[in-house]
Amino acid sequence: MEKQINLTKQILLAAGIIEVAVGLLHFAMPSFAYQAKGFSLLQPDEISFVTLVIFAVGILLVAFGSLTIIFSRKVESIIEVLYYYVVIKTILWVGRVVLELLYPVNLSMFYVERFTLVVLPGLVIELLLFIVSVVLVKKIMDAKNV
Repeated sequence: MEKQINLTKQILLAAGIIEVAVGLLHFAMPSFAYQAKGFSLLQPDEISFVTLVIFAVGILLVAFGSLTIIFSRKVESIIEVLYYYVVIKTILWVGRVVLELLYPVNLSMFYVERFTLVVLPGLVIELLLFIVSVVLVKKIMDAKNV
């Protein structure tokens, strides 16, 4: 049981750190995205909207990643809440992977021509971390009869 709890803590900590890092990268993304050919065709209001969305996603990733890091420290005491949290986060990352597959980013960003080829493996890794977390947290709950 203690091994599962420690593994869960480590996986959630890794997932949270990755999420915070990706969130912080969103704040640099507009400067790279605006170098793409297509952005020169956008109107100033459209560029402002795109910037707003990118920054909003960054803020959400930092917030949720921070919660994941905090929750990783309190696995035993918040096990039931943690279960619902990781299930919701798994659904969120499934949605993000599906959206990336449906709407691949073919812009040149961060000096990469087909950005989806770089992003998709990272999204899948984050999704897998949360899937494993769901399984581990459920096992801990079952062992504690929660």
